[in-house]
Amino acid sequence: MRRQPTFKSVTRRDPSLGKIFVLLLVLFGAVYGGLWAADALRGHYFVGNWESKAHAAIEDARQLVEERRDAEARELLTPIVARVSDARITPEALLLLSKIEKASGNMEQAEAYLQRVTSEFPNSPHHPKAALAYARLLEDNGETDRAMGLYAEVRDTAAPAFRAEALTAFGRQAERENDLLMARDYYATAVEDAEWDSEAWNEALDGLGDTNVELIFSPMETPESRHYEVESGDNLTNIGVELNTTQGLLMRANNIENPADLRVGQRLKYTPKDFRIVIERSTRRLFLLDNDGIFKRYDVGLGRPGQDTVLGSYRVGNKQKDPTWFKPGYGPIPPNDPRNELATRWMPMVPEEEGLPTDLGIHGTIAPETIGTYGSNGCVRMYTEEVEELYDLVVRATPVEVVEVFSPI
Repeated sequence: MRRQPTFKSVTRRDPSLGKIFVLLLVLFGAVYGGLWAADALRGHYFVGNWESKAHAAIEDARQLVEERRDAEARELLTPIVARVSDARITPEALLLLSKIEKASGNMEQAEAYLQRVTSEFPNSPHHPKAALAYARLLEDNGETDRAMGLYAEVRDTAAPAFRAEALTAFGRQAERENDLLMARDYYATAVEDAEWDSEAWNEALDGLGDTNVELIFSPMETPESRHYEVESGDNLTNIGVELNTTQGLLMRANNIENPADLRVGQRLKYTPKDFRIVIERSTRRLFLLDNDGIFKRYDVGLGRPGQDTVLGSYRVGNKQKDPTWFKPGYGPIPPNDPRNELATRWMPMVPEEEGLPTDLGIHGTIAPETIGTYGSNGCVRMYTEEVEELYDLVVRATPVEVVEVFSPI
């Protein structure tokens, strides 16, 4: 007769089941521990090894951003800011991520990245740049008090290249407060501090040029302005000749709409200037200079290959409003004709040296898309509003120099 298993024999099998359970726990623990260790090793590898490679990764991401491949750039940068905490590396990645998010319209995330740089890495060499970017974002969002606080910190502590951007911001703030003289001073100092032709320099110079023009064309008194009292027999033409200024400037600065409306005893504001023009052929830019340096810079169009704007010294000849264009081989094209490529203003460039062309000049254009290109027959093309502005600034005989590269020294 088969023996029936007793309770004792059943319990004798339980340890084997328990062993299996324990073994499963051990295996599970080993796997989990292995994964944890692997992750830790990966993290250690990332921090230890990626820090040496992070600069290359950031440069790759920067190139991707230039190519507008923001998603791929973000994939490269996100692990860096998540795992690396290095004042030489992390802020640079955060700055680039902020730029990506700003371009995508994610202003809140862009601000968060910049705030992290300024709060977590105050001694990083990238801190001034982050503070400036953060301040500009706040300024653009209307939070000017917070923005100006950050700008003040950079102005007071950073190197000149960064200080220039902060000073330009103070120039913008002065303009908002309608203090044009203070704005001009800020912009002028920023131009001096910034590296020549850098982004900061160009922004400061644009502000300086616009402010200079607004002041010289305004009835507002400046330290440089002078006054002339109209006498019997005067007209704006002879007053301009006597003062070495233009009729247009006198009209703009004194709110004169009709030149015939002069009154004996009328007090006219003017600003004496000895302007000169430098045209930089390599960059297609025109610089208007006075005794203090660059007064304003303009983008221009120059001669196409084979019909280059010839290097050399010239002077402004007899200026003309609404000129007739005597097109070679075609005949005269009257003012306001849509075919008249001189548009509203013509300032001939009279050669000061032997062998220079005699048919060049500075004028407007009916093809504004050619500004910034080499597309003319040799003349200097300008936007309509800007050539009219320049026309009212410079007098006949103003020196004009065409150079390949302009050096301020």
